Formats: sequence, C-alpha cells, structure tokens
Amino acid sequence: MALVLRSIFNIYTFYFEEYNDPRVEQFPLLGSPWPVILLIILYIKFVSEWGPKLMEHRKPFGLKGLMNVYNVSQVLLNLYIGLTGFYNSYFTDDDYSWVCEPINQKVTPARRKLIFVTYLYFLSKIVDLLDTVFFVLRKKNNQITFLHIYHHAGMVAATYVFNKFLSGSHATLLGLINSFVHVIMYFYYFLTSFRPELKNSLWWKKYITQVQMFQFLILMIHFGAPLLLGYCNYPTFVLFIGFSQNIFMFTLFADFYVKAYLKARKRVAA
Repeated sequence: MALVLRSIFNIYTFYFEEYNDPRVEQFPLLGSPWPVILLIILYIKFVSEWGPKLMEHRKPFGLKGLMNVYNVSQVLLNLYIGLTGFYNSYFTDDDYSWVCEPINQKVTPARRKLIFVTYLYFLSKIVDLLDTVFFVLRKKNNQITFLHIYHHAGMVAATYVFNKFLSGSHATLLGLINSFVHVIMYFYYFLTSFRPELKNSLWWKKYITQVQMFQFLILMIHFGAPLLLGYCNYPTFVLFIGFSQNIFMFTLFADFYVKAYLKARKRVAA
C-alpha cells in the first residue's frame, strides 16, 4: 500500500509540479487539480440531485433579467476570446501553424495574449455551468440531459488540463472555434428572451445545431489528420482524445438533429 501511495505521489509531483507550464502558474485555479475536481463534483450533484430536490415543491424562478445580462456577457466574452485568440495565433508572424503546432513554452507578446485568452476560455467553461443551474431553478429539468451535463463537466476538466500542460499548442483551435459557436448560441438565447416565438422556429434551432456539428467535423480533421498521418510532434494520446471526443460529440448531436428535425418534419408532413 505504501508503495502504491508513493507511486501516486511521484506521478502527481512529476506532472503537476515539474511538467506544468510555468507561463500559467500565476492564474487562479491552475494550481492543484483538487478545486476543479471538487467544483465538477458539486456541479453534478447539484444539477442531478440537490437542485431538483430543492425545487420540487417550489415555483420556478423567472430569472429573465439575470439571464439577459448573463447571455449578453457570454456573447461579449466569447467574441473577445475568439477574435483575440485567432489574431494572436494563426494571424501573427509568430510561426503559428494551422496543421501542426507542437507543445512549446514560447514567451512573446502574441503568445502571452494567447495564453491569457486561453485562460479566459477555461473560466468561461466554469461560467457555462450556470446554464444548467438556471435550468434547475426554472424547473426546466427536461433540458438537463446526459449530453448537456457530460459536455459542460467535461469541458471544465479538459480546459483545465489544456491550460496546465498544453497551453498555446495544436488543440487551441478547439477553443477558438467553440467561442464563435457560443457567440451564436448566446445571441440566440438573448433574442428569444424578447421574442419567445423564435424558440419554436426550426430555422434558428436547426441551423444552430448544424453549426455545432460543423464545428465537430472541423475538429475531427484537425486532430485526426496528424493522428493518422503521423506528421506532427504532438502527444498521440491528446490527438486521440481530441479526435474520438469530437466523433462522440458529433454522433450525439447528429442523433439529436435527426430526432428533433428530420423525423419531426416527416411526422408533420404525414
């Protein structure tokens, strides 16, 4: 038992004290993984057990004003992350590669800005957890699906690991594309608070889902090409996780798309 504990301690020390990126050490929540792990556990427990039980005999909260502020803030934050991130990576003279950006610890003005918005992206994934909290408080429990919880909790964990060990590397494209997708999503949520009839518009909802699926296709290529062709000096495990997770997410969203729009349209036509 002592040998097992020592091995675990040695692995922890190696990765979290010796292998971490020194450029992110000053950022809150990027030290020990335990606060992030605790946050994810509390989130899952609240949205799946504690919250629904708390609201069981209560009327749903409206939260319209709060959600309007939240949605506008998310649009502005994600727009800043996407624009600043792209400008300081793929559109600089810093030799940032579209096809293969290995792990490095460059310290240039553009890299410092990229590292900062990468950290903001991690924080935005924590803020995104409020989506599910609002569902609970508004008693929209039908929207708290496995896909929803898995995606939100998984993104917090993934962005922590990326910031801690891989910041500024090949997987950066995921966060930049995802930020623009979230600009569209939260702008839609903001509009529907003033125009509730848009919630029933298949045009809006269908094309937002298509944008999300297109995002996963791009990222499948981004991770899959260097994984299958082996031309990039990047951890194979990370490429495999990125490739497989985007296949998984594409499959889940495609299944939702078929059930929500294609089969629904056939039922209406019948």
